[in-house]
Amino acid sequence: MTSKGIALLALGVSAIVILGGAGAYLLTREDAATGRVVINVKDAPAGWTHINVTFSTVRIHQAGLDNETDQNDTAEVDSGWHILQLEEQTLDLAALVNVSGLLASGNVSVGKYTQIRIVVVNVTGTLENGTQVNFRVPSGELKIIRPFTIVKDDATTLTVDIDLSKSIVQNKDGWMFKPVLGSIVQG
Repeated sequence: MTSKGIALLALGVSAIVILGGAGAYLLTREDAATGRVVINVKDAPAGWTHINVTFSTVRIHQAGLDNETDQNDTAEVDSGWHILQLEEQTLDLAALVNVSGLLASGNVSVGKYTQIRIVVVNVTGTLENGTQVNFRVPSGELKIIRPFTIVKDDATTLTVDIDLSKSIVQNKDGWMFKPVLGSIVQG
């Protein structure tokens, strides 16, 4: 092989190595800085020994982006909605009197967020007299409109207090659970 051929071969191998490295960088880099969000839930119900609420999804909405979700209302479609890591779980809100329970968490893009949506799929309860109650959940979703900010490489913790005195309704048709926000604390 001539010196010209060796030079061309070396140039070709160098180009492949450089392009491979650039490709690996582009595939593994993060385009946007991220921070962590943690959503807790708590309450102190009167008259109940258990209020078991099954949650299936927690979504948060990033400010300045479209407010739409896909047809199934479950995925982000360049809409600003981020689904937080949550396997369907049941929390006994009666056990969360002076403590909170982890509901969902995840890494999301830094920036300002404006909404939290928590999907409730089932609620059962036990009155202090031992009576078991199955609740209807008409809306199935707790919608919280409150701005908060996710900071790079930091955790933002939000604790949602569900006001059970307003969320639990008994009428002629039975018991309903209509989630009402008591307060939300960031910190």
